[in-house]
Amino acid sequence: MKKSMKIMAAFVLVLALLLPHMTAAASESTSYTYTMSVDGEWIRTQDAYMPGRILLYDQSLLAPEDLFFYEGRMYIADKAPEGGGRIVVYDRKEGIVKTLGEGLLLGPTGLFVNEEAVFVADREAGAVYKLSHDGDVLMTLGRPDSYLFSSQSHYLPTGVAVTSQGVIFVCGEGAYEGLMQFDRNGVFQGYFAANSTKGLTFMEQVQELVFNEEQLSSLMNRIPNPITNIDISEQDLIYSVTQLEATTLWSVASYTENAVKYHNMAGRDIIGEPIPGEHNFADLVAGSDGRCYAVTTTGIIYEYDDSGNVVFSFGGLATSDRSGHFTYASAIELDEEGKLYILDKERACIQVFFPTEFAQLTHQALYNLANGYYAESEAAWLELLSRNGMSWLAHMGYGRVLYQQLRFEEAAEQFRIIGDRADYSECMWEIRNLWFQRNLPGLLAVLIVLTVLSALRRFLKKKGWLKTRTKKTPPLLLHIKRHAGYLKGMLKNPFDEFYYLKKRQHGSPASATVLFLLAFVLYLLDMLGRGFAFRLLDPSQTSPVSVVVLFVVPAFLWVAGNFLVSAINEGEGSLANVYMATAYSLTPYIVIGPLVIVSTYVLTLNEAVIVHYLWAIALLWSAGLLCMSVREIHGYTVKETVKIIPLTLFFMIMAVIVCVILYLIGQQVVIFFGDFINEVIYHVKS
Repeated sequence: MKKSMKIMAAFVLVLALLLPHMTAAASESTSYTYTMSVDGEWIRTQDAYMPGRILLYDQSLLAPEDLFFYEGRMYIADKAPEGGGRIVVYDRKEGIVKTLGEGLLLGPTGLFVNEEAVFVADREAGAVYKLSHDGDVLMTLGRPDSYLFSSQSHYLPTGVAVTSQGVIFVCGEGAYEGLMQFDRNGVFQGYFAANSTKGLTFMEQVQELVFNEEQLSSLMNRIPNPITNIDISEQDLIYSVTQLEATTLWSVASYTENAVKYHNMAGRDIIGEPIPGEHNFADLVAGSDGRCYAVTTTGIIYEYDDSGNVVFSFGGLATSDRSGHFTYASAIELDEEGKLYILDKERACIQVFFPTEFAQLTHQALYNLANGYYAESEAAWLELLSRNGMSWLAHMGYGRVLYQQLRFEEAAEQFRIIGDRADYSECMWEIRNLWFQRNLPGLLAVLIVLTVLSALRRFLKKKGWLKTRTKKTPPLLLHIKRHAGYLKGMLKNPFDEFYYLKKRQHGSPASATVLFLLAFVLYLLDMLGRGFAFRLLDPSQTSPVSVVVLFVVPAFLWVAGNFLVSAINEGEGSLANVYMATAYSLTPYIVIGPLVIVSTYVLTLNEAVIVHYLWAIALLWSAGLLCMSVREIHGYTVKETVKIIPLTLFFMIMAVIVCVILYLIGQQVVIFFGDFINEVIYHVKS
């Protein structure tokens, strides 16, 4: 009996020890973690952060707006819905709660704490208060009385951050001029890091043409979005978030700037590429190693590295009382252990997220990479790749480690996988340099030998010691040589060649067909076969049919349209003339196209201008010849030619529209008869 009781007690003890782990495993599914794939899509990955405790749920918070950590204490800007506010200070170690600013604050929305003071942005009071840690008012930053601050400018502070030198930055509602900057004594210094103006919609562009300056100045859409919230890193780097408005169908640009920004000392965003994520951010916090965490009002948390690349995304909007989700997230903070604290304004509590081993491994890999510990970093990146081979970040990190270890070919492959053309081009630059270093002596030796042999051959022929036998040229080779001469003439004397084409003295429909086929092959290679750094379309994500249609349809419509329009307008050329002239007009593209394609495998993005110029020359030259052909083939004057070309283009556009309409009508007819037949069959069976 005693033995049974001991076994039962041991079982209960083991079960009690396992229960916490079972709870953690259950919470694992409440907040999934996502990252960017190599295809630029969001994908699930291992859990990076686990939702844990809920803090201050029983402390009767009112409507908490902001959160800040300092030396083990948690500061919360708490605003009463009916007016008034306070700063709640929670000592995490002692569990003691006290308040500051009661009776003074009207609507605190932003916090920053350092060893000197507690800075509070109070929107309702229209001021920023500098309080001692005991709650005494040390300084009040009211509306600036300075010629630098316009009388029409808004001063409704919502966020505040202070540098190590005591410079105070304030963001405010309606402060589209940027962050307001004050010195340590509270003197206004001007604006910092303003956002750019939003993209204009179609109607707004019409307003630009119709309205006068006074009317335009009254439109709110002519001003940029104000910065929503800010934070500052240990290195005094300013981080900001802006709530951007959603784009419309006729907008010029979706989002003209990043919602999350890292600002340099000049106030410019140092993140060049657009940062993925939503655009309803509420707050952000800077990490100690350049990373940044931002949270949206819907509770989605984004983690970015020091270059603005997405590391993780997790959290979400609460549809029920689930851990790891939020009703209305208003602030985010990070402690020295890497735990995240998210303030839920509606629930009036704080949720804690604990980093997992997977997140810690990722952070260590990023830290080693940023600080030059490439050998140590390689193992971590390989481990991350083994866990998620589709992770954009893992391939990027491993590629940069390989690059720093001078393993350029392996690095180039990693960058090719994630579509990073800039870093891929840098690898190709190094690979090309190494190739030249290894092979330049041999190339020079071959060049010298060929030069000597050529000189020797000329010397022997001059002395008559070298006799060459003349061989009869095959008819096919003569035919190719003759048509190559036509192409040469098209480049040198296009007016003469078009005349000869019209008179059927040069060229033929068969040779024109060959030229069209050559141009089509070059077009396919140009679109799909360029070197990776210069590739226009991804072959794996492009329909071959669409590529073929984009060449065949315009060519067919031009030939048919130009012949029909010219026939109506007393043009002299026949359909065969137009067909041949169009094919021979592609001569510059056929000649220069191979050079463009080959150069994309040799040149890097540093010499991209060469590729672009060659490609532009080929297209513009061919377009110019096409315009010349209209005049020469049909016997038009310059004025008549200028009229015929737009009419031909109009015919092409209308033909496409008609075909689309007929296709849509045909679909509806097929659907109608299909439904009719199904209805008849149904009634017959019934």
